[in-house]
Amino acid sequence: MRTISEIMTPNSSAALQKHRNRRTLKFAVPRLFIAASWCGPGTIHFGLKAGLLRPVICMLLIGSVPVAVRADTEAGGKAVSAEVGYVADLLRNGSGGIRNGSAYLQNVDATIEFDLGRIFGSGGGALFAYLLWNNASTFSDRYPGDAQGVSNIDVEQAFRLYEFWYQHLFTERLNLKFGLYDLNSEFDAVDSAALFLNSSHGIIPTYSQTGENGPSIFPATSLTARLEWNSGNNLVRYALLDAVPGDPAHPSATAVKLSSREGVLHAFEYTREFFGAWRMGLGAFSYSADFEAIRETDATGNPLRRGGNAGWYGFAEGATYTDTAGGRSTSAFIRLGTANGALNPFDRYFGAGMVMSGFVPHRQDDQVGIAIAMARCSADFRAAAGAESHETAIEFTYVLQISDILQVQPDLQYILNPGADPELKNALAIGVRLDINHGFHHR
Repeated sequence: MRTISEIMTPNSSAALQKHRNRRTLKFAVPRLFIAASWCGPGTIHFGLKAGLLRPVICMLLIGSVPVAVRADTEAGGKAVSAEVGYVADLLRNGSGGIRNGSAYLQNVDATIEFDLGRIFGSGGGALFAYLLWNNASTFSDRYPGDAQGVSNIDVEQAFRLYEFWYQHLFTERLNLKFGLYDLNSEFDAVDSAALFLNSSHGIIPTYSQTGENGPSIFPATSLTARLEWNSGNNLVRYALLDAVPGDPAHPSATAVKLSSREGVLHAFEYTREFFGAWRMGLGAFSYSADFEAIRETDATGNPLRRGGNAGWYGFAEGATYTDTAGGRSTSAFIRLGTANGALNPFDRYFGAGMVMSGFVPHRQDDQVGIAIAMARCSADFRAAAGAESHETAIEFTYVLQISDILQVQPDLQYILNPGADPELKNALAIGVRLDINHGFHHR
């Protein structure tokens, strides 16, 4: 049996603009693997110096309120839209976990999109770029020690080109995206779960905590080709991605590396809408590479390498109550997921939650939410690392909509078995999020 220091899992954080997913266990280190794929050898690498580009964001944030940029000519002419957002979390671990303490996390987004149909006057397509900056402060790894991530913007300092893709419209139903792409911007993206801060409500941990450096999600993305077909109520997506986003040895760099060793990631999702109020989805993923098994070894004691790093997920979300006259509504979601427990620390996931809007007098835009995220450790991981059977986070949150561009969000999370570490007591994390987001999107 290997020691805890030899158990290897991905090391970073995850998920969609504003809803990410942490992919690290307290006692885990990155896993290296040998892969074989159709992709031939070769490497492309580029980096961005924060000292050169950070002033651009600073200028956009003058006066502390982001300013939208718009260049739009007459109908059929050019159309350029831009948006800047600032998210800050002030968090404190009040009890349990590793130790008590506080952190201030910051996330700055800046996007620009060119509507090529308007620019050229015919056809369709779009060009999109996304800059991302996070400060150096971290929370979960220093205080509660949880694996799922109390905050979905909890990541080490970086300034990077986060997304840069071109979308081509073949028909109204069929389109293709190619470039640096956030998988969770479309795959395993549950709208009603996006209210919550915990990272597992962005993308589930049985997906986010797979691969050498996670899939192509926050904070590092990879080169991707994504094909989508939409027939109204039915939507099908398939993506082929470089299996190792960024450069694990240089987490703050924007990097694209293509080689036979890394392999590719296949992602598939089908969603369907029902009665105009509910949406259900089923997805699957598979890596082409071989990975080191957590427990299996050869005759000399070296970890075996095996394929089959794959999993599936499903979700359902929709309205459970609507009072149009009173402006009140409730929505709910449920999520399930699996992964190969011989290769990954989490092999099962269950998540659910409810969001209520308009129930506070004179504050119809405010929202209240309660949710649970339970990640089960695989049998191999429990045996090798002496881990608990699961980590579960219960979250209660309230969003005060101050204005069209500003919201304040108090949040409370109680974490059972943080990090699945038997030495850590249950943790209580409290905090508040400030979200400023303003811009113009031409449609």
